[in-house]
Amino acid sequence: MHQELDTLWFWNDKISQDLTIKNNAIKAAVLAIIYKSDTEDSVVYLIERNTYNGHHSGQIALPGGKMDQEDENLKHTALREVHEEIGVQLNSDQLIPLTPQWIHVSNHWVKPFYTIVYEKPIFTLNKREINCIFEIPISTFKDSNFLTFHEKNILGNKVISPIFLNEGKEIWGATAIILYQLFLRSNTKINLD
Repeated sequence: MHQELDTLWFWNDKISQDLTIKNNAIKAAVLAIIYKSDTEDSVVYLIERNTYNGHHSGQIALPGGKMDQEDENLKHTALREVHEEIGVQLNSDQLIPLTPQWIHVSNHWVKPFYTIVYEKPIFTLNKREINCIFEIPISTFKDSNFLTFHEKNILGNKVISPIFLNEGKEIWGATAIILYQLFLRSNTKINLD
């Protein structure tokens, strides 16, 4: 693990215990869909959001969004949003949770999940929200040549956060943190080789 990120994990753990932040934030969920094939490199799917007047305009992201009143829980939010945004239908027992992230600029409490599928998904993009979808090899996120860092401010504290570079696009913010957690920091052994 990169020692530069120790402060990020410290503050993420501290914030996750702060019920005031958690209870006052907008609840949201995202899902990393990993396609594992016997003949090709395993890939993860990322979306590029459309340009609009808001914090996450045009960003490279994981499919997902904020919790609706009718959602039973954040797992249901992730399933609903993935179906609405990219047309993929999954079951709740396929979702494996990761550590939540607080996005301070938009005050979202994001619960990330991941799933591994063994058949390539067929996507139907919601063009109102999603510009395009990317298939990125998992090896990209494990290669230090594609990883860089930037400084950000969380509650007045300077922390270092990861940025992944892929074909001229930057993957940063909560998406980069979640992907870093999934592929480089995870205590869970994800067999993708």
